[in-house]
Amino acid sequence: MRCRHCVVMRRLPFLVCALMLLVAAAPARAAGPPTGGSSVPTGGGVTYNEPLRKVRAWDPASFRPVAREFSVAPNPLVLGSTATFTYRIDSREDKRVQARIELRRAGKVAVRFRLGAVSTGERHVYKWTPAADDVATGRYAVRLRAVDPHERVLRRTAQVSGRGRLAIKPAPPPVDPAPAPSPSVSGSGTFPTLGDFSFGGDDARFGAGREGHIHQGQDVTAAEGTPLVAPLPGTVYWVDYQAGGAGHYVVERADDGRDYVFMHLEDGSITVAKGDRLAQGHQFGRVGSTGSSSGPHLHFEIWPDGWYASKTSAPIDPLPQLQAWVAAR
Repeated sequence: MRCRHCVVMRRLPFLVCALMLLVAAAPARAAGPPTGGSSVPTGGGVTYNEPLRKVRAWDPASFRPVAREFSVAPNPLVLGSTATFTYRIDSREDKRVQARIELRRAGKVAVRFRLGAVSTGERHVYKWTPAADDVATGRYAVRLRAVDPHERVLRRTAQVSGRGRLAIKPAPPPVDPAPAPSPSVSGSGTFPTLGDFSFGGDDARFGAGREGHIHQGQDVTAAEGTPLVAPLPGTVYWVDYQAGGAGHYVVERADDGRDYVFMHLEDGSITVAKGDRLAQGHQFGRVGSTGSSSGPHLHFEIWPDGWYASKTSAPIDPLPQLQAWVAAR
């Protein structure tokens, strides 16, 4: 039979161990929140009970070039006038980008201006003067385009799109110049050829078309060698020869203030020199076909303000005066 005291002694170490475990667990339970739930974080991470902060994601589009300014004026644009394109391109990384401007119609590029490498962050101006052969009239979408060295194209937003519209209108029809005042016609004077003559057809008239210019006088067809005389008294202003044009010619500065020009004179027929005085009816040469001429005739001009005396001086139609001299014969 076992002793009761011995049994108690043998169990004592186990009782001591259990009691120590209970004492060690008590502070841990006291440190927890009184209502249960999760433990309070003690360090690192997000602060307890603070709102979460959003972290901005890296946006590669923000590095693309952007059009800060783009406009075209005037709008509408009349053919023949000058359009001014004003633009500015910004970039976060690059100092220069390749740029161009396009005019599009019906979804297709009608006109393209290659601007080349342009500096970023600066305002630029491009001017264009379209003619009727360059572009048709109508409405166009205008686009500014750019690409940086990294092959990133222009970024477009609602505020900075680099887009616009342009209306192109035809040029107004030319205004007919006011008719030149009728040249003063005097009945006094002498017809410049002595003998039979003809005023020819339309091709002989003042203003008729010529290669590279217009006819500035009236042709008087007459036989080779027909005498030429001064219509009014005056002074010989010029005597010269032009192989590809007037041939032998004489310019008289008449006493009425006008210059009279006689062209295509016969070789060796001129009997006056610069500065000589001419009386009315004085013979000074003969009808010929020198210079650029298809047959014997007198090419006759009248310059009211002097023969090439200034940039504004010009000849007038001499036919009314010639007809008046004929009537006075």
